[in-house]
Amino acid sequence: MATVRHLLDRRFNGYIGIKLPHELDDLVESVVVGYLDATAAARQEILDAVRPRAAGVLCVFGRRMATMAVRTDSTVPLYRGIVGMGMAERTLDEPRNSLFVLATVHHSATTLGTTITRLATDMRRYLPEPAYENFLAFDQRTEKNKSLRAFGLAACGSGDEFRYGYGSTSA
Repeated sequence: MATVRHLLDRRFNGYIGIKLPHELDDLVESVVVGYLDATAAARQEILDAVRPRAAGVLCVFGRRMATMAVRTDSTVPLYRGIVGMGMAERTLDEPRNSLFVLATVHHSATTLGTTITRLATDMRRYLPEPAYENFLAFDQRTEKNKSLRAFGLAACGSGDEFRYGYGSTSA
């Protein structure tokens, strides 16, 4: 089972732009699953081990899972992604950066007929309280203020080519 320490590997440099799916996604997912399977005390130890670099990787994982959710027409990746983001929330260098990821999660959730509130509520027992509250607060924003466009993002392509990019003509 992978640990938070594995997320510090330099192979994660440029993780956001690596093709999907990728073996690094499996590594991050292993960390998230280990967290989900842990006792409450062990989950706290895992959270305490998350440093800013690992938090950044977990946040990128959230965005990548939002993409995979649309590609596979399944909410399962969204659940894993939101837990990863919850693990990252308190140690991000810049917590507002997670808002960009939440915009993609919101878009994917809406595309699949659910909401961030539903995802967070379903996973509440695994989410640190501040992360849970931040997810709900984001979902309470007006559509205009939580849309992809509000964050300079766009949904591009379809099927296995679906992805989130920057601006309306992003690659």
